[in-house]
Amino acid sequence: MDVQKLAETIKNLVIGELRNELNNFRSEVSGHLKGYGLAIETLASRMNGIDATVKDIRDELRNLNDRIDETNKRIDETNKRIDETNKRIDELRAELKAEINQNTTRIDVVNKRIDETNKRIDELRAELKAEINQNTTRIDVVNKRIDAIFVEMLKIRENLEKALQTKALIEDIIVRVERLESKVLSQ
Repeated sequence: MDVQKLAETIKNLVIGELRNELNNFRSEVSGHLKGYGLAIETLASRMNGIDATVKDIRDELRNLNDRIDETNKRIDETNKRIDETNKRIDELRAELKAEINQNTTRIDVVNKRIDETNKRIDELRAELKAEINQNTTRIDVVNKRIDAIFVEMLKIRENLEKALQTKALIEDIIVRVERLESKVLSQ
């Protein structure tokens, strides 16, 4: 019976330790998942901002293309009446150059913002990869600990099975001895 109590105590200790480890692991994983959720929400909101910026750029480019098309039509019409409107063509040309320069400047600014955004995305990607690698390493460590505890449990189980077999053998011997005693005493 002492072996049985010892086995039950060892079993309760091992199960308690496993529960503690699992609770710690569960808390840690929940924290990481919340962190990943916040990171994903942040990334999604940034991507929405980038999408809106790209849409605005596309709209501006469409507008520019429309305006350039209109200007080309006007230039064609003006070329037909070139003798009458040389002065106006020169003025229009100057205006177009100013607009093109402004648009080029705006496009350069937008390109710079896109480059900065891409750089931030790359930095964030690198940070996330580093965090994922750290988490993977920590998970590997926990898995090794779980494997070690499992191996210890198998050893304890094996020892317990041997002890139970020994107990059964001893009980069998006691029964046989009692039978022999009863036969000897009855004679």
